[in-house]
Amino acid sequence: MQKDYAGAIEHYLRHVESHSEDTAKAYSKVAQCYLNTNILDHPKNITPALSLVFQSDEPSAKQYYLLALEYDPNHYASMCGLAGFLPEGSDEQFELLERAAAKQPGLLILTDLGDLYRSKKNFERAYDLYCQAVKHKPKDQTAYKKLNDLCRRMGNPDEVKEWSQRWRDIKGTRRRVDGR
Repeated sequence: MQKDYAGAIEHYLRHVESHSEDTAKAYSKVAQCYLNTNILDHPKNITPALSLVFQSDEPSAKQYYLLALEYDPNHYASMCGLAGFLPEGSDEQFELLERAAAKQPGLLILTDLGDLYRSKKNFERAYDLYCQAVKHKPKDQTAYKKLNDLCRRMGNPDEVKEWSQRWRDIKGTRRRVDGR
């Protein structure tokens, strides 16, 4: 089944004309359509054994995320979407993701942001974000694993045990967070 992204883009852009209060949301939806649109008419040979069959229109998607943020600088989906186009670990990417996490903290944004801080060796901020993720969604193992690993790498064996125990208490199991 082929999705009509071109039709959806037209719909969202017409919607903006009569509902200016939805501009940021509509532009963000347009950006998502451009990410899902395949701009290739035919497969593109990359190497003799590899063909590219899908390529989204990333420049247009980025443009619409930027437009959405002009209308609403705190539009969550647009901040997250635009962050994906920015250089990994750039100040602008951190700033956008921090704003997004402040607006709508969720497991994925908190752990992704924690991972970015961890890659920059800012272990305290990563730790704080992973702890927020645990509070936000206490029955999801993701943040427990990340806290367990971070504490292990930082040489805090007592905290490794503590996070494993917290996970066992939440799940009511004997399985350790690190999978052993």
